[in-house]
Amino acid sequence: MNTTNEQSDATRALRWQIYGIMIMISAGLCLGRIIAVDNIPDRAIQDYRLGTVKKQRLEESRKELESKKIPAELIEKELVRIDRELTRQFRTARPTLSANDRSRFCTIRVLVEPEFRETRIIEKDGKQVEQVVPYAIDKIRTRQGWDTIDMVYHALPDDPEIRYMYSSKPPLLPTLMAIPYWVIYNMTGFTFDTHPYLITRIMLILCHLVPLVIGWFLMALLIERFGKSDWGRIFAVAFTCFATFLSTFVVTLNNHLPAIFCIIIAVYAGVRIWFDGDRRKRWFALAGFFAAFAFTSELPSALFFAILGLALLIKYPRQTLIAGTPAALLIVAAFFVTNYIAHKSLMPAYSQPDWYMFDDFVKYGKTIKCHWANPQGIDIGEPHRAVYAFHTIVGHHGILSLTPVWIIAIFGVLIMLRQSLEKPLRDFALLTLVMTLICVAFYISMEQPNRNYGGMTCGHRWTFWLIPFWTLCLLPALDRMSKYRLLRWCGLFLLLMSAMSVSYPLWNPWSPPWLQYFVNYLGY
Repeated sequence: MNTTNEQSDATRALRWQIYGIMIMISAGLCLGRIIAVDNIPDRAIQDYRLGTVKKQRLEESRKELESKKIPAELIEKELVRIDRELTRQFRTARPTLSANDRSRFCTIRVLVEPEFRETRIIEKDGKQVEQVVPYAIDKIRTRQGWDTIDMVYHALPDDPEIRYMYSSKPPLLPTLMAIPYWVIYNMTGFTFDTHPYLITRIMLILCHLVPLVIGWFLMALLIERFGKSDWGRIFAVAFTCFATFLSTFVVTLNNHLPAIFCIIIAVYAGVRIWFDGDRRKRWFALAGFFAAFAFTSELPSALFFAILGLALLIKYPRQTLIAGTPAALLIVAAFFVTNYIAHKSLMPAYSQPDWYMFDDFVKYGKTIKCHWANPQGIDIGEPHRAVYAFHTIVGHHGILSLTPVWIIAIFGVLIMLRQSLEKPLRDFALLTLVMTLICVAFYISMEQPNRNYGGMTCGHRWTFWLIPFWTLCLLPALDRMSKYRLLRWCGLFLLLMSAMSVSYPLWNPWSPPWLQYFVNYLGY
């Protein structure tokens, strides 16, 4: 008996060594991509313009300075200054990869840098005083290189004559993301103008990579907890690290990674409560806090927040009311408070369609056009709902076609529902199935302008928050497959294709998936 236990412990230790190696390799790959983050088209434009202008300007400046009999060392210093000025003047390269991440970065900048804060004159105690308009991005939005289409334009209730621009993203997450930039700005004086790449990379590491690595380790704990075979467990961890779209989005500031990190913590806490019977209040507090945080970051995950909260309230009402509910209310209150400070409304910007539509106007010397008044490309939306449903599930943006490992998860759900001896596992499978069907049906049922697959992106990103649930549902099927060589090879092929889809948008996840290019190549 002791020998069997020792072998089991040794095998478990070996698995964890393998998990650790895979997680660190994946983290290193993500870190390399963050360090190399760059908007390649903008970089090419900058290099072309500088290549044609800089050489001529520097030669002209050298001749002019030499004609004035200026000492050689002073000439070289002046040429260095001119070179830097030309680089700044013609700078188009930037580490922001899309209008989506620039929308959040604009909010972050106006919260930290005083020069970009919008102000207005109000009457107070019979005097006219200047007041900051919190979260308004008018000044930074018109600065070169900081354009975004993910914005709204509206007036405030007490000042209906003047309208302001705001990010369309809920302000809570950018407010929290502004904290590391506030520290950098106040400690070093560095800004996005002086050190754009350094600051962006630091923020991506802190806001994305660190939570992602923690999430991988927690997923490994859950996989180890529910898996039964060595092959199935190692496959699931490898898939988590290398073949989901989570790592693809590590290079661009987004809401998906923070939301999924919160979901993983909430699921882990829920497992400790629901499966292990651990009723310590810390787990209820963690479940409530992070499920609510996920909801405020990724609206569709409200399904998980509501179902988890209701289930815990019914089964463990005292602990849920004492620990879980206050923790959740703290985040929900922060969400609505920051939204009210920004928009003077409790309703988030994305629920106000009128705010997205406006006539062209000029502000701070720049013409602002409404992208959504005349959408182009994929933002027009798919006119046929059946076609949209096809491409959402098995087409060019397909959940199953881009990540075919999810086919295994379907069988895993069926096994858990029909043959699982543990009722909590059936509950988890049912939870996953219900959330998946509701989420996919919701987006398929939307009107044409919103049937755009999540915009110009490498996958159907509105379903990414379900990745932790789908991954755990793989395990029963993987354990069955581990017994048969042919099925193992089939699983490895599906893993290969999933990893290819994830790796295809290497530099920028805000680009079409490989299947869309392939379909276009075939002429469809």
